[in-house]
Amino acid sequence: MGGSNFYKSRAKMRDLIESLIRKSMAGMDLAMDKMFALQPETYLRYEERFSELARLLECLQVELESVDSWGELDRIQRRVYFLEERFEDIDSVLRKRPRRSRSRFSMDNLFRVSQGGPGRSRSANGTDENGLSLEEACEVLGIDMTAKLPEIRKKFRTLMKELHPDIRMGDRSKEGQMRKILAAYEVLKQRQVTS
Repeated sequence: MGGSNFYKSRAKMRDLIESLIRKSMAGMDLAMDKMFALQPETYLRYEERFSELARLLECLQVELESVDSWGELDRIQRRVYFLEERFEDIDSVLRKRPRRSRSRFSMDNLFRVSQGGPGRSRSANGTDENGLSLEEACEVLGIDMTAKLPEIRKKFRTLMKELHPDIRMGDRSKEGQMRKILAAYEVLKQRQVTS
């Protein structure tokens, strides 16, 4: 039973990657149609960004085929979601539309619930299940405790973009720091949602 869920999740991830590759190619086509004649430098920037996204997604597509555990699938899922956010940043500017945002299915939460545990929760001492208090989470992200969600999200994205292995030419030496940043972001995001 667990195996069939794994293969369904992997198939969904494959579909998402293929969809993002198609959208990246469509973005390159749109940039060419809109800008090539009038703004060639701008077109080249968009073409470079979309082609880099497509290249990274194709690498993840190949990597996905050899995935055989939930942990590996979760790592790829996080990388795909990061690239999806990056695509959304670029595409929304190109199309002059508001940025789309959707809530993500959390595999971490699924694991906790499927093992009989609660979803995201806080302990009696005020720390999140990640072991971080609000103060510690703010310190990790380098923000003030009064920061609002857009500011938190912006700082989180900036830090993740700096440390992500896909941006750092495959260097995974900062993954521990990325996990801590992700945990801090989850704590602060939950605080914003519940307050």
